[in-house]
Amino acid sequence: MMPNCEVYVVGSYGVAFWIVGEVPAPGETLLGSGFAFGNGGKGSNQAIGAARLGARCKLLAGVGDDKFGDEALQLWRAEGVECSAVMQIVETPTMAGIIILDAAGENRIITDPGANARLTATDVESFAATWKSPGILLTQLEIPVETAARALAIGKARGLTTILNPAPGRALPKEVFADVDILTPNQSEARILLGLDADDRHADADLAARLRGLGVGHVVMTLGTDGALIAGPEGLTKIASYPVDVVDTTGAGDAFNGALAAGLASGLTLADAVRRGTAAGALAVTKKLVVPALPDESQISELMKTRTACA
Repeated sequence: MMPNCEVYVVGSYGVAFWIVGEVPAPGETLLGSGFAFGNGGKGSNQAIGAARLGARCKLLAGVGDDKFGDEALQLWRAEGVECSAVMQIVETPTMAGIIILDAAGENRIITDPGANARLTATDVESFAATWKSPGILLTQLEIPVETAARALAIGKARGLTTILNPAPGRALPKEVFADVDILTPNQSEARILLGLDADDRHADADLAARLRGLGVGHVVMTLGTDGALIAGPEGLTKIASYPVDVVDTTGAGDAFNGALAAGLASGLTLADAVRRGTAAGALAVTKKLVVPALPDESQISELMKTRTACA
């Protein structure tokens, strides 16, 4: 792939409300602490993450015709994300999510998709008129499956490198996988894609092989503090993680995928782009709120230079 190609993101935007505490039982009210508000949505997070690492990034997302939608457009312009394709949909709210963090920093999330649910395949086709090959197409599943599938199909046909981050985890039509060059599930999402329980005990390597058997070019499974596993025609490669103090895991996957896309767009090999992705994911969990935690180039370089990755 030629270096310095563009990254095209088809995905979601939303606002998020965080609170630290335990999940209440039905009818129960509990006191929490540390309330915070921030920008979110996997598409937006990943686009910003890629742009902070130097990628030329264009975004298609749906937002409401409300104050949150207006603030999103301001955010993307400030971050250098090209957002002229974003759909601001009338009489529809911007996506909102509520995140409960426990004392260990693990999260539980519930969302209302709002305008993201009204992003269509036709919108993708209009956006695709701006795509150039070589390039990177990155999408996720906080938008309708048929919309993400159309983006992947067009990207594949145009000769782009297509990346599907299958989050949140859900079953997909089998024909989608043939249009995916790089699939980036976490361990539970990989199992859900295969129709298994999220905590199924099959080995990660076996699951990656089964996902490749569906027609995927490469599977890059994120393993949390254990790094990432790459499965491709050349075999398996384990990429180590970087040790950090975990504060909030919410944005780790988005930081990883944004850095992966930016790395590939700059001409890195898949393995090297995944290494930078693990570094970005590690840095993202050291702060609260996703967008403030997305690292820039200097932070990733410093981490990779000063800390040894751990298997």
